[in-house]
Amino acid sequence: MTGVLVVNQLTLGPAGEMSLPRPGVYEGYAWWAGREAASAYYDEVLRSINDDWFPERIGHAWSQCPADERYVLDLAFVREPEPYDEDDD
Repeated sequence: MTGVLVVNQLTLGPAGEMSLPRPGVYEGYAWWAGREAASAYYDEVLRSINDDWFPERIGHAWSQCPADERYVLDLAFVREPEPYDEDDD
């Protein structure tokens, strides 16, 4: 039990992590804004990539996205964690 929340991307691995006030069970809601506009921009860039593009140019194009993506997790502590049972491994 670490008290660290790891936010994982489905295919790319961890996107970030944050320390929680204490280990335990939390409930909450996730919401976002700007996701569709950013996705449309990334799709546009992907369609324009050709053999003349190099990794730095692609990275620069990603950094120029005019849409800000915002992701929010609203969490609330619910209870202490269950005791760890080594026999469950």
